[in-house]
Amino acid sequence: MDRIITRLPTVAARDQLDRALLEIDIAIALVLAGVAVTITLSCLDEAEAAAFIGAAWAQSAGVAFRLLRDPALPVSLVVGPRVPSLRLAAVEMES
Repeated sequence: MDRIITRLPTVAARDQLDRALLEIDIAIALVLAGVAVTITLSCLDEAEAAAFIGAAWAQSAGVAFRLLRDPALPVSLVVGPRVPSLRLAAVEMES
């Protein structure tokens, strides 16, 4: 029997900021699903503008988020790996 391959839905973002936020949202979903440990997003036109919202989304999902700046390279966003919840860590320390 052939393996069924499913793909993420294709959505066309109207502007570059929407596109960057969509990429961040999908990367967080892939890390949470266990498909990837970390995902590096590079060459996004509005990466710096989307970084604050992306970091908030990642933090609420329990996923690490970094903005990498290198003068010789375009800005990159690194999503993942999963991080333990601070609430769970506090409970474990009290036990």
